[in-house]
Amino acid sequence: MGKLDGRVALVTGASRGLGKGIAMAFAAEGAKVAVNFNSNAAGAEDTVAKIRAAGGVAEVFRADVGDAAKVDAMVKAIGQAFGGVDILVNNAGIVSASPLVDMTPESWDAVFNVHVRAMFLCCKAVLPHMLANKYGKIINMSGSFAVSGAEKFVHLSAAKGAMTGFTRALAREVGPQGIYVNAIAPSMIKGETTEKMDPAFLEGLKQRYPLRKLGELRDIQASALFLASSDSDFYTGQMLCPAGGEIMV
Repeated sequence: MGKLDGRVALVTGASRGLGKGIAMAFAAEGAKVAVNFNSNAAGAEDTVAKIRAAGGVAEVFRADVGDAAKVDAMVKAIGQAFGGVDILVNNAGIVSASPLVDMTPESWDAVFNVHVRAMFLCCKAVLPHMLANKYGKIINMSGSFAVSGAEKFVHLSAAKGAMTGFTRALAREVGPQGIYVNAIAPSMIKGETTEKMDPAFLEGLKQRYPLRKLGELRDIQASALFLASSDSDFYTGQMLCPAGGEIMV
């Protein structure tokens, strides 16, 4: 018996990185997984292929999660394929660096569209099913910048902070109906992104962390699985921080 047997999970931005890893972890515990992507079709298909090869169930669902009509259509399609969404992971995101004086309004809007607007739209779309069933697990992928802030990432820090406030407010709103809303705030995690970074920069990051190391994908998978399963049934409005001690809340 898996911890998520009988559940349907939607993971946005699941074509690579943390989203891919979370989708695979959920499938390994018995969930049927809706793998969302917007532009990386090959990555999304690879996620599904890996899940199926391991004996799991998954389908690809393309949608720009910042577009209300496309989100609604995606959730409807997931309902037709699997039934309504029981677990939602708002993971889709983009990253760009710029000092505030050079930051364009378009760059600011793009970050908030993918992180904050998309979270709002996806939660709004899946909540009717969750409310009807008096059960649901919503996990918002915030980040350590929500607490610490970061130079050249004012837009991302602000967006991640907004995700944290949203998480706490929605948790109070829907908790009485049996719906759990929590966030995960990781620091830098080893993966495709870090492989392209300057080793000296990464070493500097590690020295900032009390544990003196970067996170591993398994650290985030474990946090997400905990929040998605019944193990966390007395947790809501919380922010788990697999961040090597970079932030302590």
